[in-house]
Amino acid sequence: MSDPVVTADLLARLDRLPMTRTARLTTVLLIVVWVAEGFEAGIIGPILLIVKAPWHLTSQSTAQLGVASTLGILVGAALAGRLADRYGRKVVLLCGITLFSVFAAACAVSSDIGWIMAMRALGGLALGAVFPIPYLLLSELLGKRSRASVIATASAMLALSYIIPQLAALAVIGNTPFAWSWRILFLIGGLPVLAIPFVHRYLPESPRWLLLNGRASQAQALVERMEREAGYEDGEGVVHSGTAGVVQAEYATYSEPGHQAPALLRQPLLGRFALSLLICAGATASGYVVVVYAPTLYAGMGLSNHEALLATAALIAGGVVGAMLVGNLADRLGRKKTFLIYSLGAVAGYSLLAMSPNASLSVCFGILSAFFSTGMVPFSRLFTAEQFPTHTRGTAAGWVESIGRFIGGVLIAGSIPYVQTTWGTGAPFWIISAIFLVCLGPVMFRARETKGMSIDQAGAV
Repeated sequence: MSDPVVTADLLARLDRLPMTRTARLTTVLLIVVWVAEGFEAGIIGPILLIVKAPWHLTSQSTAQLGVASTLGILVGAALAGRLADRYGRKVVLLCGITLFSVFAAACAVSSDIGWIMAMRALGGLALGAVFPIPYLLLSELLGKRSRASVIATASAMLALSYIIPQLAALAVIGNTPFAWSWRILFLIGGLPVLAIPFVHRYLPESPRWLLLNGRASQAQALVERMEREAGYEDGEGVVHSGTAGVVQAEYATYSEPGHQAPALLRQPLLGRFALSLLICAGATASGYVVVVYAPTLYAGMGLSNHEALLATAALIAGGVVGAMLVGNLADRLGRKKTFLIYSLGAVAGYSLLAMSPNASLSVCFGILSAFFSTGMVPFSRLFTAEQFPTHTRGTAAGWVESIGRFIGGVLIAGSIPYVQTTWGTGAPFWIISAIFLVCLGPVMFRARETKGMSIDQAGAV
């Protein structure tokens, strides 16, 4: 570990910085990663729309294909968080991008359902390694003035990327033979591997992870470079007494054997973990409704395939706006008030969607629902990153992602075709509304307000 005094000095200097060229380049690179993973996660919705009738898929097989990638993500996210804490955020991210690109392309070589499910599951393992790390890198690089707004804006590009599969499907449907249409979409999912050289060269490692793992010279070089970009002089005397205390306490904990996992099982981190999990599960469930099942849900309401894809793209666009605004609101109003607004908005939107009498109103209410529920996705990741100290932040984020996706992306989203068939089209939307209501009370009464805190102070025990 680096010297606590050196660490406290560098963290204080880093936290006061505005957006610099390095910070902007990092954000752009991570947006590219988010777009790639968003395409890979979202492509199965349009593909299900294309192949469901020709392949005579039942509700069960549709659900199995829809959640195959998610099953891999559950394991991958749980493992990747611990790996990111041990080996660094950057190396795990690079491995994840490479592997999910390879397995995405491999889906195109066979029309066997078992093969595609296997490749989606293996690709999900790699996606699980990718999903939490951009949030970790940004939260550990950016200062408190820009952390929430930049993370939300960058994450909105992840939401925007879910439009790309819809547009790609619109381009291939009717313009290519069926035998090639779904293969082309899977092959596009393999293109992110081409970005690996650029990410490897230009993406910095988390300075907080570097400091915690005894690589102070690399962290110092990064901080000094960012200070020069911002026009700041040397940061002598900027250490805040609170930061120094936080560093001393974390270093004492980090020196304990097997520190990550046991810490999550003790208060106060156990309570913070539970709250993070509640928010992530609700956001994930609503996200899967929009990305995976919206095309088939709208087609079931009488829209053509093209109309269903366009409607889904409109929902995703509404969600992008909601995601972009959530960070600014979180900085202005605070985390808890923003969560209250977005939760109530999602409940109202999905309730109206469940009662909608026709397809046109369903699209309008769907956009309203997506605005608030998609905005909860970057909020949930920001909230999670702010609840834990650096030495266990990756482990916690990985487990929150894994368990949250199991609840929201497997148990809830996987049951949607059955629920829709048994209780009607509106039933899944009532379920999502209930989830947001269940989450609201515990978060409002038990969560801490972290507005205006450095990431170190916010995660301090």
